[in-house]
Amino acid sequence: MKRIGEIKEIHGQKMTVEFCNHESCENCHGCEGGQSSAVLELDASGRVGDFAEVEMPTGNVVKASLLVYIFPLLGFLGGMGIGEALLPQYSPLSSALLGALFLLFVVFWVHAGEKKRAANPVWHPTLVRIIPRNLHDRTEV
Repeated sequence: MKRIGEIKEIHGQKMTVEFCNHESCENCHGCEGGQSSAVLELDASGRVGDFAEVEMPTGNVVKASLLVYIFPLLGFLGGMGIGEALLPQYSPLSSALLGALFLLFVVFWVHAGEKKRAANPVWHPTLVRIIPRNLHDRTEV
């Protein structure tokens, strides 16, 4: 998955790149209120105001989405099912409590693995190219 964002700050080898939220402004390109910033450890060969094209392997984006969205949901639903099966006489309460407990367990499990994933370069975005501001303004990228 490739995205283009504007370089807002450069500090040594780190640059802050501001991206438009792709879903919210796919057609308007105005980016008013639809920005998200990321501090990236990349070769800071650009200047503030230039644009950086950044790539993250699609497989890693899918894995990250699974970790953040699907696994907690599965934990919650699994906990609810176990609560229903183990304590049917207290079904709504046991389902809700075990669902919340399993959800918290999965969230802590994902959070605990974050330091390991952050240290692995496979999970880091790579810089594809720097687009000077004057070229980006004249062409549609």
